[in-house]
Amino acid sequence: MTETTDPAEQARAALRARMSGHIDAALACLDEIGDPVERELAARILADDLLPDARTRVKGVRAAAVQELRQGRGLKLREVAELIDLSVARVDQIAKGKG
Repeated sequence: MTETTDPAEQARAALRARMSGHIDAALACLDEIGDPVERELAARILADDLLPDARTRVKGVRAAAVQELRQGRGLKLREVAELIDLSVARVDQIAKGKG
């Protein structure tokens, strides 16, 4: 793996590693369940209940962050798009909760 000296890429890699660690911890909980019936049920709960709920919550977090940039900092869609490295159309979708 190549190391980057770009601070933005380093920050993104650190965030990815941090979040990946939390996901790994949830999956490790499944591995700790000895009974296969209970383990399957726990995996189903994770996949069918918790992950979809997390996805919905993540959309809300993204929308709130974009709104904070727009309203709190007074940035235009174009400025937010440049700041977070997305297209203007995508930022508009996220702001509307379609993210």
